[in-house]
Amino acid sequence: MDGPQPAPRDYTGGMDLATARKLSALTTDFYQRVSPSFSATRRHAWPGWERVCSELGIERGSKIKVLDLACGNLRFERYLASEDITCEAWTIDSCDELVHFGEEQLPNGSVHYQHLDVASLLYENGALAHALDAPLCDLAVCFGFMHHLPLAQQRIDVLKAMVQNVRPEGHVAISFWQFAKDERIMAKARPVEGGDPGDYLLGWQNEQDVWRYCHSFSKAEVDGLSEACAARTRELTRFSADGRRGDLNCYLVLERVG
Repeated sequence: MDGPQPAPRDYTGGMDLATARKLSALTTDFYQRVSPSFSATRRHAWPGWERVCSELGIERGSKIKVLDLACGNLRFERYLASEDITCEAWTIDSCDELVHFGEEQLPNGSVHYQHLDVASLLYENGALAHALDAPLCDLAVCFGFMHHLPLAQQRIDVLKAMVQNVRPEGHVAISFWQFAKDERIMAKARPVEGGDPGDYLLGWQNEQDVWRYCHSFSKAEVDGLSEACAARTRELTRFSADGRRGDLNCYLVLERVG
């Protein structure tokens, strides 16, 4: 495996709450400041999405209800539309500007958007599953967001909320960024002072003093998240995809059984 790797750590993590809050505030500020240029680089579908749909039998002509947590510029919904998959989506994000970039390219009525700062809610011990304004869906997805949550318990809470918001025998698909495998990214990454192994600050293009918190996941951490939901799910599949070598994201696909 190429490039520096985060050392294995206990899944409970060790970051203190004050540090975690600062990192989340930094990430929120990042998206508020660079959303136009960030959205411009997020136009194409991830290869992993095609495999998720293939694994779940979602194909041309399918009709599905999707919960999309941290939807960004609705790139996943636009991918489904491009594949002639009819999707009614309940989308959640805290950066309205990013979402608006994508809404213009989708049919009216196909997207129900809820502004919600998930990280802030979790810090206040809010019940995320009850805060989501969505029916039970066929599929809940969370792509490109879990790495922004500094605390291990927050990641568990998000995953459990997604499971709770899909119908029985519905599915949950999550991506976990493993950017420590990429030497180009790691060359510019800054370790987080007071953080856990795998915690870094990443900048953006040529912007000065613009940083976001990101966590590079280990296999043990993904194992722990899957196990945390084992009472109500079964792991349907797990695979790597995306990036130059096809291994930049680890995808976890769960089926709700309870």
